[in-house]
Amino acid sequence: MKTALATLIVALAAPLAVTAAPGLPDAVLSEIIQDCNEAVAGDSQATQSMENCIARAVAAYKKSN
Repeated sequence: MKTALATLIVALAAPLAVTAAPGLPDAVLSEIIQDCNEAVAGDSQATQSMENCIARAVAAYKKSN
């Protein structure tokens, strides 16, 4: 049950991340979201972890490009 709830929370958080990262190519953002979904699977603090994961990945991408 916790995993299903965490998955639902992450799925709901993903659209927020999309609007919070302007200027990124769709393919890059999709890859970041997929990687972060896998990284936080089963995490009881999934929403915060997802947001942090995406923020770090977006910052790293922008810094390298």
